Amino acid sequence: MAQDFFGYNRTVGSSKQLSSSEFAALTVGSRVMLCQSVNATYQQEIKPIYEVGNPAIYFVPGHASGNVTFSRLAGEGGFFAQLRGNNCGQINPVSINSSGSACFAQSGNLNFAGAVIRSVSLTMNTGAIEITEQAELVVASMS
Repeated sequence: MAQDFFGYNRTVGSSKQLSSSEFAALTVGSRVMLCQSVNATYQQEIKPIYEVGNPAIYFVPGHASGNVTFSRLAGEGGFFAQLRGNNCGQINPVSINSSGSACFAQSGNLNFAGAVIRSVSLTMNTGAIEITEQAELVVASMS
């Protein structure tokens, strides 16, 4: 293989190693339409324990919880239509699914339980025609 202009020998890897957001969907009660971004985190408390006279450290795991934040273009049904009318702020189901395709990696799923709305916000900017709504959910578990 010949070197390119900058002196690199480049090869193209298989796209079957990648996932594409084009084949992914977010479900918050029902599928989130016009979704622009999703961020999911899940973590547990970790408490370090030390002993006098010993340099060792011991980690004690605690309770786990997470967050799912997403933004979407405001559309059909009005502002935050997908989040209204739920039972005491709890939403079920909440999941992220990737169906894969012939050219991308296989499908995958993340399921969240015990989702409760923490916050909602709305963004409008001068010069932009779209209105974006955002929500943050707190989740009790992820599988």
